[in-house]
Amino acid sequence: MSQWRLPRRIAAAALTTVLLTGGGPAASAAEAPTAWWYDAYDVGAIHSQGWTGKGVKVAVIDGNINPDLPAFAGRNLTVDTRSLCADYPQPTTTEATTDSVHGTTLVAQIIGTGDGSGGIRGMAPDADLTFYSFGTKDGEPCAASEFGDSLSPTALGLQRAVDGGAQIVTISVASGTRPSDADVIANAVAKGVIVIVATNNPTTSAKFGKDIGGYRGVMNVSAVDRRGALQKNADGSPFALTWTTLVAPGVDLSTVGNSDGSWTDSETASGSSFSAPLTAAMLALVKQRYPESTGNQLLQSAIHNTGKDDHELTYDAASGFGYGLAWPAHMLRESPLQYPDENPLLANGDPRPTDRQIEEAALRGSTYPPTKNTDAPVDPASPRAIDTPPQDQPTSTSNLPLVVIVATLAVVLIAGVIITVVIVTRTRRNRAGGSK
Repeated sequence: MSQWRLPRRIAAAALTTVLLTGGGPAASAAEAPTAWWYDAYDVGAIHSQGWTGKGVKVAVIDGNINPDLPAFAGRNLTVDTRSLCADYPQPTTTEATTDSVHGTTLVAQIIGTGDGSGGIRGMAPDADLTFYSFGTKDGEPCAASEFGDSLSPTALGLQRAVDGGAQIVTISVASGTRPSDADVIANAVAKGVIVIVATNNPTTSAKFGKDIGGYRGVMNVSAVDRRGALQKNADGSPFALTWTTLVAPGVDLSTVGNSDGSWTDSETASGSSFSAPLTAAMLALVKQRYPESTGNQLLQSAIHNTGKDDHELTYDAASGFGYGLAWPAHMLRESPLQYPDENPLLANGDPRPTDRQIEEAALRGSTYPPTKNTDAPVDPASPRAIDTPPQDQPTSTSNLPLVVIVATLAVVLIAGVIITVVIVTRTRRNRAGGSK
């Protein structure tokens, strides 16, 4: 996640060599910021083969965006008009703020034209991208604009992306989690939507923990520099997170605009925020080439085909590299259809969402909020019947409480009549006997 917002050991050494070959020496502080990953991955060659992410639906959930910049001219960019934050209703801005520069830069990494400040050419320039905005300026706290008592703003954005047909969702912002966020993750997993989350940065507040990346089925991406090295702690040691799934470029990269309020100037920034959208864009390329592949198979391909060369599947949590460095050409080389249609990240040790939550999400069609009677059988002729509010569902027992009340009152009334008759009769008899 952005420092603005929150701010295999043997394999890792091999990846370092590969990135040096593609990216050249590290830029000095005096050099202009660049998107060095474009040349390191030889993205131009990938595009020349026709793989541009065309037709693939990608969603970005972030702070804010300026969609009217040259970086997006002619691109398939839609901004959802509903802000995710109740107190910040405007989803776009022309002001260069911390959040708008952040969100604008992330989107440019996926579909950027290369025009304007930063010169960022997107990894998947022809993808259909929808932006879900917090509407904030500088990472202000906010409550979700809908279902605020149960969902975080991030989860609300994810649910809207799922409802909107997104195939890949990338998240580089932390907002804390709410009780029902797991139900939204379950909805995404059940529908086969890929959820990619930027991991923490060295400057991230500890209070966020793993944030929404702490759920089963989610891909967590950490940042490396052009040498293939992880970000550094204050003492110079590698910032290694044991829950990392993949690593991708995210250090010393250019931005669209800068934090001084200018859209015409760029600056150099670092963070896993950059790594997540790049990984999402890579998977968009693969989805275009192999359109029959499922989201689960794309995840399988991503973890099997890391680095430039073929290798056995290896996971190293302790190193912070996870399965290794995301590599688009390698993923494009191997068909995802060879892998099982199973989300490989459900076995990451986190408890939620449970298998039951995912099964219930599939039954209800991945909608939110979930209904309470998910154990009830679904009418085959009406697969969405389970989503209908209970009061709208006619059932044979819907009038049972009224029948019971009426019957009870009738019994009481009859009993009262009988008792009255008996008492009256006895009284009359007593009176008759006394007169003798």
